[in-house]
This record gives sequence, C-alpha cells and structure tokens, in this order.
Amino acid sequence: MIAKHGDDSGDDSGDVITLSPHCVALTIAGSDPSGGAGLQADLKTFQQLGVYGMSVVTLVTVQNTLGVRRVEVLTPDLVIDQIRAVREDIEPLAVKTGALGSVAIVEAVSAEMATVPVPVVVDPVLVSKHGDSLADESVVVAYKDWLLPHATLVTPNRFEAEMLSGVSVDSEKSGVKAARVLRDLGAECVLIKMGACEGKSLHVLAMGDQVVSLWMPRLDANNTHGTGCILSAAIACGFAKGNGDVQEVVEFGLQEVFKAIHVNTGLGRGIHPAEVRALGS
Repeated sequence: MIAKHGDDSGDDSGDVITLSPHCVALTIAGSDPSGGAGLQADLKTFQQLGVYGMSVVTLVTVQNTLGVRRVEVLTPDLVIDQIRAVREDIEPLAVKTGALGSVAIVEAVSAEMATVPVPVVVDPVLVSKHGDSLADESVVVAYKDWLLPHATLVTPNRFEAEMLSGVSVDSEKSGVKAARVLRDLGAECVLIKMGACEGKSLHVLAMGDQVVSLWMPRLDANNTHGTGCILSAAIACGFAKGNGDVQEVVEFGLQEVFKAIHVNTGLGRGIHPAEVRALGS
C-alpha cells in the first residue's frame, strides 16, 4: 500500500510517498564481490520481495563464479558496532545470518541475537554444497553452543547438518534424525537442504515434534550460486512481513528459489548465479 502525504491541490510534484507497512530485514553476512551470494544476494532478495534491507559485513571475500581466492574476517567489535548502530536507529523485523568466519564473531553475534525480539534465520555457512569445509571444528562447536539456541530457524545443507548433528545424512530417514538432533541443540525449527534424493529435491523441516518432508522438482541447472543465501533471505522476508507460520514461510522461500534457478543468467565461467530478478514474479 502506498500513501501520499501532501496538499489536495492536485499537484503531486511535491508529495512525499510513504510505503506502508514498514517491512525491514537485516542480514549479517560476508561479502561476495561477484554479487551472486553473501550479503549482496540477501539484499537483492529483500529488495525484490518488497522488504527494506540492511546489512552488517562480517568478512570480505575475493571470489567469482569460479571459486573463492581469499577471505579476510573483520574484528568482532567492528561487527558488533555495525549491528548496534543499525538497531539503535532502525530495528529489523527479521534477521538472518550467513558466513560469520570465526569463533569470536559467532559468539559475539550470538550475544546480540539473545537481545533481538524478532525471528532469527541462521544459515550456517560451514560447508559448500559440494562438501568442501569452510570452517574448522571450533566454529562448528561455537554454532552449536552459542548461536543455535537463538535460531528461530536454522537452514543447513546436508553436509552442515552432519557436522552440527554428528549424524550421517544420506537419506530422508537420516535427515529427519539429524533435524531432531539440531532441535535438541536449541534451534526452534530446522530446515535441512538435502539436495537430490530419489530424482527430486528434498528438504526436511522440523517444527517442534512435527517433521515434514518437502519435495520439489529438481532442475538440472548450473545457475545455483547463491541459492542457499537466497532461500534464507526469502524466508527472512516472510517473517519480516509478519507471517509466523514457519512451514508457510519455508514453502514460500523454496518456491522463490525455484524461480531463481529456473532462469539461466549465463553469467560467469563457473557456477552461474541464480537469477534474483525472477523473484516475486
């Protein structure tokens, strides 16, 4: 809804347009200069889905569609100063976390999330979709001990779910088991991105004692760079818009990611970015 504030003279040239309601989301994540993942993908997703986006930078990467070449992690105090500067002025209606980079940042962000009265979506960027480790065991332990207890929803891929739960995740049944372990670690809800299973795409969603398997068609596509970021950001958008039904918000996010993968950008010589401009269509 758009409300115009001005006089009734019929001349709208000086009117101020106010967008309402004020849907605001914050991403706490790393930077991807190629624009396909990280906070860049989050902000594009927020914008495309009608949510005002704010960002806190945790680390800077040197990467493109062919891979990551270098990572520089910011100091915890700089990350926390960013969060506090944003929150003291514009309080978000939902928060999502992406790559945090170090034990110290995980612990510091966790302490801040304990004071956030809105849904927190935790995307634990620990392992790539190809199974390559992006964090050492100490960071995994920090997630388990500090951040998961503050997560409204945690969204690991199956490799990350294995690291966090200690369960070998290679089937729907083991995915359900891992999801329950992560619930016991403190996460309110858990969404495990299982990937290919029986020719389809499977996601296991645990909400309290209820566990559901969400099946979708699997697209044979090379434009999947950033899909995890887009999914968690789209879910955060659902929460920011006031939808508290976790399954509805997750299904909305999955449908949006499907749209992004369905359109091939052809950008880059590696794994192409998913097309964020297809969201909301």
